[in-house]
Amino acid sequence: MPYTMYTACSCNRVPYCADWGINGLLCFGTRNAVAIYEPGKHIGRVTHTLHLHRDRVNTVHWIKKPRKVPNGYHAREKELLSGSVDGTVIIWSETYSHRYEETTYLARTSVLNVGSTVAFADSLPLSDNPEVEFSKLLICTGSINGDIKLWLREEEVKDPKHIQTIDFGRKLPIYCRLTHLPDNKCPLLAVALEDASILLYTTRFDADSKLEPSFVKVQRLVGHEDWVICMDFTRDGDGNDGNLFLATSSKDSTIRLWKISETVEESSSDELKLESNCFTTDDKQYNITLESVLCGHEGWVYGVHWQPVETGREPRFNRQTMKLLSCSMDKTMIIWKPTKMMNGMWTEMVRVGEVGGNSLGFYGCKFSPNGQDGQHILAYGYQGSFHIWKYSQERNKWLPHPTTGGHFSEVVDLCWDPKGRFLITASADQTTRIHAPWENVDEWCVPARRQRWHEIARPQVHGYDMTCLAMLAPHIYASGADEKVVRIFTATSTFRNQLKSLANVEDFPSIKAHSAAVPSLGLTNKAMYVGENDEDTKNLATGNVYVPPTEEDLMQNTLWPETNKLYGHGYEIFCMAARHDGKLLATACKSTTQEHSAILLWDTDTWLQVQKLVYHQLTVTQMEFSPDDKYLLSVSRDRRWSLFKTTDAHYELIAASSKKDNPHSRIIWCCTWTQESDYFATGSRDGKIAIWSINTIEDITPKKIIDVQNQSVTALCFAPTIKQQLYLLAIGYETGRIEFRSVCMKLYNAQSTLVSRKLTECDTSQAHHLTVKRLMFRPTNRLNGSLSRLEFELASCSSDHSVKIHIINLKL
Repeated sequence: MPYTMYTACSCNRVPYCADWGINGLLCFGTRNAVAIYEPGKHIGRVTHTLHLHRDRVNTVHWIKKPRKVPNGYHAREKELLSGSVDGTVIIWSETYSHRYEETTYLARTSVLNVGSTVAFADSLPLSDNPEVEFSKLLICTGSINGDIKLWLREEEVKDPKHIQTIDFGRKLPIYCRLTHLPDNKCPLLAVALEDASILLYTTRFDADSKLEPSFVKVQRLVGHEDWVICMDFTRDGDGNDGNLFLATSSKDSTIRLWKISETVEESSSDELKLESNCFTTDDKQYNITLESVLCGHEGWVYGVHWQPVETGREPRFNRQTMKLLSCSMDKTMIIWKPTKMMNGMWTEMVRVGEVGGNSLGFYGCKFSPNGQDGQHILAYGYQGSFHIWKYSQERNKWLPHPTTGGHFSEVVDLCWDPKGRFLITASADQTTRIHAPWENVDEWCVPARRQRWHEIARPQVHGYDMTCLAMLAPHIYASGADEKVVRIFTATSTFRNQLKSLANVEDFPSIKAHSAAVPSLGLTNKAMYVGENDEDTKNLATGNVYVPPTEEDLMQNTLWPETNKLYGHGYEIFCMAARHDGKLLATACKSTTQEHSAILLWDTDTWLQVQKLVYHQLTVTQMEFSPDDKYLLSVSRDRRWSLFKTTDAHYELIAASSKKDNPHSRIIWCCTWTQESDYFATGSRDGKIAIWSINTIEDITPKKIIDVQNQSVTALCFAPTIKQQLYLLAIGYETGRIEFRSVCMKLYNAQSTLVSRKLTECDTSQAHHLTVKRLMFRPTNRLNGSLSRLEFELASCSSDHSVKIHIINLKL
């Protein structure tokens, strides 16, 4: 079974889309899936991607287990809840797979059909017994149709049932939160409306009763001048005693703290009563006071989060520290804390954030669970990146910490360094990124999984959506975007020194440019130079100890200078390919005519156009040079492929598919070569893969046709040779699956024929859940344990915004 070693993905750019649980895991929505991230001492990793939603995930959070009474802290979460644009809410449960000896997350059979786009959701355990596996669970969901639905999952029945719908007329609910009143029996629901008010609902509910709860409005809180975007509850006492605090953040750039406390007087009526600044429920009266108004942000305050309960070795040491974390579109996070010297007035304790760069502000923030260390704070922003700060005891300050990251739009292309030291990817988010492995990781990590991949550089931040790239040398690459220009980039000495800590860089030439920067109102990365003494001083200062880059470093300090521009195409660049010796670059653009569908060949020494190959009628979708560099293969939207052969430093057309005997009836999306350059394969939208032989190319008849039942084939790649006449073919589909097939030559009736057999596959959770755009095996394959087993590493990218590296083990 293939194992996913590395996943690079980003958080969806919506609020309420990430949560950090007491279990130490971070869950977040990434396109249509939910990712589980396991932080590490140096570099964490995405362990799971859960896919069942059919559209973008809007909200994700861990389902808290009931509080342990009387200590008042939560047990480790084993369930999470996700809501999507497809109108469904799914509960995922942690299970242990004995077959693969690892923890997995499976969706319950209960999928809540809300009916329209789910904008937010929350949950509340209703049982007092944390040992019960399936306690009663109250779920609240809000959708864009303007109402809030309440669902109840009972202990005996796993499927939640709809119990109530709250309608707000023409007012739209923005967010909701659930908690218990200070007596820990009655649920309290807070709903923020578009008129900047907060409505409080409560109900009489007995955890042992079979009656369905019915929420009634008891109070309305006003004070904010714009939408309330986020809310969070906490208590100021031990266990379930003490006052209840509600923090609300708004687009008016302020945060309001509301205190809900139980008064001594009791109401003689059992009915719910609405009074000014107070309400009565279940024979108890509660008073609401405005505790404080926090003004410190200069932009919309998108997130607030109370620090979780501090957990000591003994239950009596468990206590709540009144600290509030907030984040804003002004790119800052603030930790607020009441001070005794100022009569409990709330003041700013810590302020961290990002300076410069091309990013917007933060959409959400979280304290790390105190069960781990409680010394980290996290925020995620508009570009889907996570930002973590860790408190340093030695320096007595908060410092940026490396974290997971990835593209925040469709990933369109990828390419390995010629020696497989790093992987470079291009995306429609207008960036290219470089990923590399690091061996120096946490001590607790399993030896077989010690290699931790992470993003080490972001060489290009462009003004157009990227479409393709190609490596010309270990330190040079070409990229194309939605413009007519091909751009060439060269590595910096900073990148060389960084890669030197991870791999051998003896083949890198001497590089003069120290770094690069983008001038104001420009698109071209300009090289920056420093003296040799300055560079040596920097190396000595770091002690040659490798430190993974933070998000701020990646955005501002890892650019490569642009050295050349190639002009010649009439429309936007669509695909490109480089010869393996790096001496020739082939490029093609979008086209509807034969004139503009031509392939241009560029000499990488002079950067001059040396040839123009004309054959196709429509856009060339992919090109690939054969491993021996004798042939250039191209496929096109015109449903044909063409093969060019080099003669006297020029390429000439020697074969092309015909209309009459062409096995492909739809667009041909992809092509690939075997390692010996004996065979090439083409895959198309009609669900057919054709394998052709160079030795019998004159008759233009495929040696083998693999029909995959009308599944659109969007990516193909042959692995490095296993043994003579035996090949491993990876197939990427429009659905996101990746399939692995063996292709071998066998003799039947004294005639040789190709035989294909399916070996295994990666489903939409293991691989991707949207179109696979590109597949590429790492240039070197490694022996695993003995000569009887080979281990391959396959990189894949997809329209689901993710980049993955899979390990495939094969028995010989």
